[in-house]
Amino acid sequence: MPRDPNRNIKDLLNEFLKNAKFKPKLDGQAVKDAWSELFGENIANYTLDIRFKDGELQVKLSSASLREELMRGREQIIENLNRYLGRPLVTGLKLL
Repeated sequence: MPRDPNRNIKDLLNEFLKNAKFKPKLDGQAVKDAWSELFGENIANYTLDIRFKDGELQVKLSSASLREELMRGREQIIENLNRYLGRPLVTGLKLL
């Protein structure tokens, strides 16, 4: 493949990541990091586990009352996460 001198390293890395098999893992880590950043230490203390697969974010919480409160704002949470990430990665949220 011939080199294109007009392409910068950022474009090349983005292209590589789009085609790489580990992209879902990188997306998953980005979503987990976004959860921690957006909700801070208080909610992080009640977060037992975070999983992300096929657009669905699953968050296991130790507090039933917090779970109920977050359930009411589920759509807003998804919107805020996607805005923070800069792209629509999260399509669903399951609070456990």
